[in-house]
Amino acid sequence: MKPMVIKLSGRVLDQPTTASSLWSVIASASKNRPIVLMHGGGKQVDALLHRLGEQTTRVDGIRVTPDSQIDLVSGVLAGQVSLRLVGALKAAGAAAVGLSLGDAGMLECRQADPDLGRVGMLQQTNAELLGTLLAAEYLPVVNSIGLDKNGGPLNVNADDAAVAIAVSLGASELLYISDVPGLLDEANDVIATVNHDQVETLVHGGVAKDGMAAKLRSASDALGGGVDLVRLTDTDGAIKRLMGESFTATRIHMESRLLG
Repeated sequence: MKPMVIKLSGRVLDQPTTASSLWSVIASASKNRPIVLMHGGGKQVDALLHRLGEQTTRVDGIRVTPDSQIDLVSGVLAGQVSLRLVGALKAAGAAAVGLSLGDAGMLECRQADPDLGRVGMLQQTNAELLGTLLAAEYLPVVNSIGLDKNGGPLNVNADDAAVAIAVSLGASELLYISDVPGLLDEANDVIATVNHDQVETLVHGGVAKDGMAAKLRSASDALGGGVDLVRLTDTDGAIKRLMGESFTATRIHMESRLLG
């Protein structure tokens, strides 16, 4: 069975009631099919930097990560958030394993732009470690901290990392979970389906903005790389999806192979 890759927004971690149900459903689902959980944690990083009086700067949605902040960012993503997730999933009965992008060269990275600081750009993916863990029925929980060729930490966009993992594994589905049930139109209704060719039109037309624009473009990359289907939904939708129930989401698909 092809794996499913789930990309989890850091905002979901701050929803303790619904998140608890999500961990239970993911734990149960991971016993019946291979699942990789990729997580962000931008909100948690922002909270720590604010408490420490550190400045937060973003360029086109990308967090500028100076040398003075990379250890703080790594500590939150590869430490605090990862441990919380692995612990919650373990308590729910999952064989969860916490990983960073740099482990065993899972994703090779380089510094993207010196002006962005310690921000990583993905170069090459090696799915061997994930494949081994999935074959042994573990649930990999991957954070977005990569390593450069000298072993230095890099902050990588988690959406891009999720796409790279999904493509490398030949995933059947990439499921984004955030705090909205999908891409919303001007009336705040969920747009049920988006064709691969419509992505840039929606972005340039302002229907998809900021983080949602980035997700749509990542979804387009995933489809172009051979992933069968990408869905955008919230925690409630993800729970229903993993339980095999009807749910609200935006499906991004290739015209020639729309799936249900």
